[in-house]
Amino acid sequence: MHLPTPCNRRDFVKSALTGAVALGALRGLAAAGAAAPGGPTANPVPAEGVRGIVLSDLGRCEPASALTREFADNRWQLVEYETVEGVKGAMVYARPEHTCGVLTLPLGAQGPHRIHLGYHVTNSHYPGPSAHGQLDVRLTRDAGFRRVCQETGGAEGQDLFKSVQEVYWKTADLTGQSLHFRQPQAPYRWPREASLANLAYVRIVPLTPDEVRDWEASRPTPTSRRLALIYCSAQLSGSTDGTENFHPTSEQWFADDFEAYRDTDIGVFIFEALRGNYCLYRSQIGDVGSEDNRWRDEWVDPLAAFARQARASGMKYLAAMRMIGPQYPMIRAPIGRARHYWRHQEWSKRDREGRVVGNLSLAYEGTRRYWLSLLREILEYDVDGIHLHLNRSTPFVLYEEPVVRAFVAQHGVDPRTLPDHDPRWLAHGAGYLTQFVREVRALVDRKPGRQLGVTVFGPTKERPTDERYKLKSYVCDVDAWLGEGLVNYVIPSQQIDPEVLRRWRRLAGDRAHIWPDLMPRSQPPAAFARQARGYHEAGADGFSLWDGERRHARLSEWAALRQLGHLDRLDPIARQGPSWFRSVRLATLGGLSAQDSFRDG
Repeated sequence: MHLPTPCNRRDFVKSALTGAVALGALRGLAAAGAAAPGGPTANPVPAEGVRGIVLSDLGRCEPASALTREFADNRWQLVEYETVEGVKGAMVYARPEHTCGVLTLPLGAQGPHRIHLGYHVTNSHYPGPSAHGQLDVRLTRDAGFRRVCQETGGAEGQDLFKSVQEVYWKTADLTGQSLHFRQPQAPYRWPREASLANLAYVRIVPLTPDEVRDWEASRPTPTSRRLALIYCSAQLSGSTDGTENFHPTSEQWFADDFEAYRDTDIGVFIFEALRGNYCLYRSQIGDVGSEDNRWRDEWVDPLAAFARQARASGMKYLAAMRMIGPQYPMIRAPIGRARHYWRHQEWSKRDREGRVVGNLSLAYEGTRRYWLSLLREILEYDVDGIHLHLNRSTPFVLYEEPVVRAFVAQHGVDPRTLPDHDPRWLAHGAGYLTQFVREVRALVDRKPGRQLGVTVFGPTKERPTDERYKLKSYVCDVDAWLGEGLVNYVIPSQQIDPEVLRRWRRLAGDRAHIWPDLMPRSQPPAAFARQARGYHEAGADGFSLWDGERRHARLSEWAALRQLGHLDRLDPIARQGPSWFRSVRLATLGGLSAQDSFRDG
């Protein structure tokens, strides 16, 4: 294996890091393995304190016809800049309403390198950095493009606009590889997500022999694949606030969307195939998003397509259901229509006064039978089982006539005269959900080897942890499900008291996995590692990532999340995490002083 040799960083900055340096010189330095003593830190430092080769002149990207300095439509706009560290070059921007194509930056490097990407967030009328990403990137041998987000590190306003945010992307053998990047594709460039795409520079850092060994130790193994990625499919179905739906028409769209999950510790991919009545597959029963509710031949079936991606990556694949109902009257996007709900409003939940609630009650056999019919369709696909998102649409029964009647028969009192937190009433409501979980388990067991997972809210230290609180807030009797062996995966979200986790671990034994969600969604990399350590010590045998499709675009955080199944690496991850993001002040931008210009209000 070719390993880099050090060179003098100060001489390199003087002779190579300018927009005028020929790309051939950069290639030569990369091939020689240019490096310097020291390592990256979390804060801005003098240029000579940072290892690696900075590819700062993106005017060298190919094809040249896709670049402009004249504000031409459908071209990447080149803007000259210089940082306070002495790096000079030309960054590129693309307006979201333009179609600017793919740019290729030759890297000219040999052997394993860390890759850092530098972004600039400029002041504009477009929305700010989106968790869904402002840029798509890939190396030549990658299977797909990867969405990445312009990270801010907490910077706002002028501090953000007057600096480049540099984040660690990944480590790879760069021999024969170039960097390819483009604007986000649909639906991630639709108006609600639209933002300027930008890349300021690329820093590649050749690995030392010790770093090569560390990189190899971080790669996934059969025992490290203890992460569950929960994919919310709102970008496909439309979100419940009324965004439009999207039907991919190419298999490559799914390869791109899945790219971030390859070569990680993710062992279970959980795809939300049912969002209420909206089906992310070729359903004969539910809604598929078109006005006539007919599947189009050109659409690629998302449930099947993600199954192919998960299988190729060696992951288990669970299809999830969220039992949402119709949305507010003015939301007419497909997901808000919920045709089945309006056809069977007699199965709706009811409040204390008997008024109709916008969701179906599990107290009715017809409701349960309908959800089971959709799950039965899913089990005909190449899935390893079913996952129920029971941390949404709670509670699952209220004061429906059969619920009230059964309670009166058992306890001799009308529950509508009792406080919400009466333990008898809470336990009664929980029983209906447990009945449904049993029915889903029976359905799953008809397919030998299939599994059942659940996502539930978990009591935290800041909240009461007694049985009464658990039932009142979430009506999920996890203790009973574990005791009966109904579930294979329990994913508590958003957080969970370690004492509750320990109790569930004792109940589950080795029959069920307890994989707490790592929340909040955005944290410093070291915080994720420390949180994982605490949960593991309390009995968790893995971890989960709710809304995983929005997490991976924050590259510095994903650098930690992707390897948290390596329980023996949690402390090293916490130590390395601060080096994966830094902010570099701009000296000039577009030929103007960055610090003292752009002040007009």
